[in-house]
Amino acid sequence: MKEFDELVDIISKLRKECPWDKEQTHESLSKHLIEEAYELLDALAKLDNKEESIHNLESELGDLLLQILLHSNIASENGHFSIVNVIDTLNKKLVKRHPHVFGDIKLETPKEVEKQWETIKKEDKSSIFDDINKNLPAITTAFKIQRKAESLNLSYLSYEEALQDLISEIEELKDASNQDEKKSELGDILFSLINVSRFIDADPEIQLNKSTERFINRAKYVESKIEEKSDIEQLWLEAKKAEIE
Repeated sequence: MKEFDELVDIISKLRKECPWDKEQTHESLSKHLIEEAYELLDALAKLDNKEESIHNLESELGDLLLQILLHSNIASENGHFSIVNVIDTLNKKLVKRHPHVFGDIKLETPKEVEKQWETIKKEDKSSIFDDINKNLPAITTAFKIQRKAESLNLSYLSYEEALQDLISEIEELKDASNQDEKKSELGDILFSLINVSRFIDADPEIQLNKSTERFINRAKYVESKIEEKSDIEQLWLEAKKAEIE
């Protein structure tokens, strides 16, 4: 693809001629990779049918791609691998992990595909949980672990069962007698809540970002209207109403 080849050439030129780009290493770029990934998550959280949000998603995807290309270029300069090798490795991995598409195996549902995926990934590991990156945010880690556990049938069968477990955990928090118990039960609630999200096809990271954004917008409304004798609850209701209009 002409545009992709042009982009690779631009990255190579930046590495040779831009003072900032020339000085970057895998380590120095790490923080930028994390920042761009979170900015992409933010764009996904704000995504709607408006052209501005779609363009923002397009832009953030490009920024993340830039990081991948920079790391690939640095590796190439050091004689390790190039972006071509990265793509080739990904191609082979996708074909290997999708025998139901590129082979003779028949799978009918997304759940069957996920179970097959974990089985293939486990071939070189003693546990399907061995490839969990401990540096991931806690919400993302829990979400990934729960999806993996499902391939072992360590999962509730329905949304209703998962929701009942969440309600049960909330009751256990209410009954907790000391701070340590309350903290432990709170963790269980968060884990159960993330489990519920899987049954409604909701990414908990994205949904939390959306809720945080809504809270900020409503709080800003209250902040702009508040006076000494203001009814905060009324202002909050006005903020929610203004959100809909």
